[in-house]
Amino acid sequence: MELTPRKQAVLKAIVKAYIETGEPIGSKNLTAMLENAPSSATLRNEMSELCELGLLHQPHTSAGRIPTSLGYRFYVDNLFEKAKLDFEISEFIDNSISNLGCEAEEIPNIAAQVLSKLTGLPAIACLINEKPPRVKRIELLPIGRSSLMLLLITSDGRTRNRVLRTASGLGSTALTDFEELINRRIIGKEISKLTKAYMQSVIAEAGINSLTLMPFLSAIFEAALEIEETDVTIKGENALYNICADESTARKIINLIKQRDPIISILENIGDNVGAVFGADTSYTELRYDTVIAAKFNGFDKYRGYIGVIGPNRMSYEQIMPVIEYTAERLSHIMTEAQKDMED
Repeated sequence: MELTPRKQAVLKAIVKAYIETGEPIGSKNLTAMLENAPSSATLRNEMSELCELGLLHQPHTSAGRIPTSLGYRFYVDNLFEKAKLDFEISEFIDNSISNLGCEAEEIPNIAAQVLSKLTGLPAIACLINEKPPRVKRIELLPIGRSSLMLLLITSDGRTRNRVLRTASGLGSTALTDFEELINRRIIGKEISKLTKAYMQSVIAEAGINSLTLMPFLSAIFEAALEIEETDVTIKGENALYNICADESTARKIINLIKQRDPIISILENIGDNVGAVFGADTSYTELRYDTVIAAKFNGFDKYRGYIGVIGPNRMSYEQIMPVIEYTAERLSHIMTEAQKDMED
């Protein structure tokens, strides 16, 4: 869509003023905002034409104009100027997500917490494995007279554990059978393939040891399922209740995020740089008044993902986008280093 320089100036001024005040902007307001402003009549004509183009909306006849989602989209794509990131903010991000003594998969979640704190908005972290994680090792570690810890380690360095109580522990024969069964049916298997049906077939294959080994095989299934469910997380979700019109809408958005596939499909539209996806441009009615701002991060050759926020269309893109962009840049560096450390 091509706009004349005057229309661009009018749209930019209205979007910025509406983000700041939340009030419809009239021609008299614009006269004070624009340098070398034309007459009020000329501005009203420009605003009317912007309405016809779908970039502005007039709530009622005597009101000024407010941006539509298409207007916000044009503004973000063509008109807005990102603010320079304050040193205090970049230092806070660095201090919060550097030198973390945790698994690589937890780093984006911590970054999302930081992002939510800085913006006051619910933040999303999405971690995507370029290579599907596989089961690398499973260990049974005695931790008490009648307790064992089952430890599952994946090919990308994730770990999950479960503590199991047994009346008399595992006998040597049962332990040997368990290790043989695990090596044959579980080790090297993609985590996503360890479905309930698959694990039931493994239990059946255990034969006379099936009852004894069932708790251990069930623990493997639970650990694998937990890893699968960490692909997308939301932090600061309470903020969603503040920005949504009602509690029901907030719950619908949270449920949408927890389904994973819808939000991942939205994030995949972001591209390589920080960007915005307007809910009205998607098929998800839950987001019709909201915007997802996110940026991609990478982690060497195994990881990629997105970090961002969900907020109302009326939010400070100039301030928020640089914060997200910098957070994603730092995540790319930290995730790459974490992967290299893991491989060493």
